[in-house]
Amino acid sequence: MIAALLAVSVGCRRTPPGLVASADGVTLDQRTGLEWTSRDHDQPLNWDDADRHCRELAVGDRRGWRLPELSELEGIYDARIDTPCGDRNCHLDPAIRLGGPYVWTVTTRGAGARFYYDFGYGNGFSPGVSPALVRRTICVRAPR
Repeated sequence: MIAALLAVSVGCRRTPPGLVASADGVTLDQRTGLEWTSRDHDQPLNWDDADRHCRELAVGDRRGWRLPELSELEGIYDARIDTPCGDRNCHLDPAIRLGGPYVWTVTTRGAGARFYYDFGYGNGFSPGVSPALVRRTICVRAPR
């Protein structure tokens, strides 16, 4: 009820299944309460730059952004949705727009092995990370 009132009061558009995109570049997941950036960084980044980008990000007066956990990205994957992302299609609500299907996570599997998530197939991967490996970056935060 409160989320529906919030969506009306700030001029948001509601998109299924529980994501609400607002005009300020933030998407609210009504199921978890997490806020997501509504689009990825304009260029793919290596993991260190992606992590720094999220930690330094300020959207309006919102600070406290970070790279998402693998499980958080799995939570917004939706096999029922097929939307363009770069030269592929992704299974992600169009309230969050991606330039490609591969998105960095903060989840690790030991030193130098960082997970990224594939919104094309709903899989997480953990290769050894070299400075040359680049992926898309979306940021998440828990509202205070």
